Amino acid sequence: MVEKLKKVGLMILSCVLCSIAVNWVALPNGFPVTGIAGISMVLENWTGINYAIIYYGITLLILAATFFVLGIAEVRSILFLSVLYPAVLWILNHMTISVVLEERLIAVALFGVLYGGGAGIVLRIGYSYGGMDTLSKILKKLFFKSGEIRYIMLGADSCIMFFMLTVFSLDKLAYAFVGQLITVNVMNYIIFNGPSLYDVQIIGEETSEIRRFMIEILHKSMTSHEVIGAYTDKTRIQMDCVCTSVEYVKLKEFIFEQKIECFIKVTPLISVFGANKDFRRLKDEIL
Repeated sequence: MVEKLKKVGLMILSCVLCSIAVNWVALPNGFPVTGIAGISMVLENWTGINYAIIYYGITLLILAATFFVLGIAEVRSILFLSVLYPAVLWILNHMTISVVLEERLIAVALFGVLYGGGAGIVLRIGYSYGGMDTLSKILKKLFFKSGEIRYIMLGADSCIMFFMLTVFSLDKLAYAFVGQLITVNVMNYIIFNGPSLYDVQIIGEETSEIRRFMIEILHKSMTSHEVIGAYTDKTRIQMDCVCTSVEYVKLKEFIFEQKIECFIKVTPLISVFGANKDFRRLKDEIL
């Protein structure tokens, strides 16, 4: 219960930080933001409807698409924030608080730190806002099966930037782009502060559910073999896999929620080479 309350508290803090970044920093200093919020701001200019309400509608559409395309497991990771964040965004949008700075670039940097920090908090604990990352997963599943998520997301963000040119000037979009760069770097620092890859070793009597979760949900490969416990002299299954920090958090949550009895050993890794998208390629390394 304490752990769940801690996670809820972190998610609320994340929503508040991101909402402050958009409503109290970006908008008062005269620059938009990219992503789903950027689409919402364009539509606000066209329709006159508050962008936070439009954001809510788009988020609910993504949530429904996630259920039908990616399944219920992915919905669980975005459901709470898909409902909470637009609500917090709308509430803070109606508070007359503005952090206006003389130098717009300083305002852009402040926005990036606040938004990147807020987004990084929830990604670190294995959840998501159900924004561009989820939309990119949907696009990959439907249209770009062989593409990497990061490139799909980059392409989607680029299309949104061109769409935003119908309302915002090029110089304002330039500030939004710089803000996005700062956001991504801060977010990655929060998520990957420490090792970015882990060697996870799991030993248990019943490991089929874990194997299914890793392969079908996280789309990670594993190795497995039988081992004998020296103390009990019983045969058990040992599984080994390499996970990112976000994937490890999701795996740990799954094992905890399913109440699976097992032994888990986690070792931080300096580098991993292989064909997986999270690994490095030997041909790209200068040895």
